[in-house]
Amino acid sequence: MQTKKTKWFHSKMRCDKRTFLAVVALVRLNWRDRIHHNVKFDITKRVAVTMIYLSTGGTIDSAATVMGMSKTSAVVYICQVLSVLTRMAKEEITMPNTQTEIERVTDRFERIAGFPGVIGAVDGSLMRISRPAEHEGWYCRKNFPAVNMQAVVDHETRFRSYCIRAGSINDQALWNQSGLRNKVSVPSGMHLLGDAGYKIFRHLLTPFDEKEASYSAQKRRYNYKLSQTRITVERAFGILKNRYRILLGKISQKSPARVTNVIVSCLVLHNLMIGLKDSYTVVGEDPDRAPPSMLSSLSGEDELSHEQGLAK
Repeated sequence: MQTKKTKWFHSKMRCDKRTFLAVVALVRLNWRDRIHHNVKFDITKRVAVTMIYLSTGGTIDSAATVMGMSKTSAVVYICQVLSVLTRMAKEEITMPNTQTEIERVTDRFERIAGFPGVIGAVDGSLMRISRPAEHEGWYCRKNFPAVNMQAVVDHETRFRSYCIRAGSINDQALWNQSGLRNKVSVPSGMHLLGDAGYKIFRHLLTPFDEKEASYSAQKRRYNYKLSQTRITVERAFGILKNRYRILLGKISQKSPARVTNVIVSCLVLHNLMIGLKDSYTVVGEDPDRAPPSMLSSLSGEDELSHEQGLAK
């Protein structure tokens, strides 16, 4: 049975009290600025106002009111905590890099639909922002200012890699600009799975064109297994945005750098919730998933990759 205190944490921070206190402890370990012991709002309250701001999708003003502090103070504290969380991303958002972890991730992905050798699923999602002063290039195909974030997730919906660019950049262009394209973090013999918005690549498998697949039971089966396996990335974006509801609305920050801090902080907190086994259940879809664009003619290298996929 939920107590009033539990309901408050679920309503305001979308997590358990136990998990919140664990996050506070981690933030405290990574805190660099000195805080006087007599200060009214300690690290616990600074993390609290930040998580309320991110989770409720309201304004800094409303989050400050909940915590009984001025908006001016809340702005300072939220910026401090976002900076700490963003620094933590180097440790909290990483591709599988040990043999044990790689084997665990590929094994769990294979259990979903029998698709082996999968190290992650990749996709993009649009996130609304305030109109920048230099707004050219920030408007997405849905005609609102946004950033497009490419992310790789594992079987647990844990974010493993991210790349954030202006909203006008589509998934394929984002892939081309990311380190993943150059196989920086993908172990030899492993693959990422993407949708039709991506062109097939050495370590990125994508579905066959629907018309082409309609003539082959083997290709239809391949498409089905790929789709069932990579759907975890769509679930991840849905959970992320519905836990940290600031990402469902407009991220009202003064600069792209601050927008990035908000998004990366949400990714870090999302991963911490998984690692800390938070019991709060988040449901919902991503309303601003970047739509795929079917890509044409494949090169010889691409055809080889498709054949590799079929062989799996």
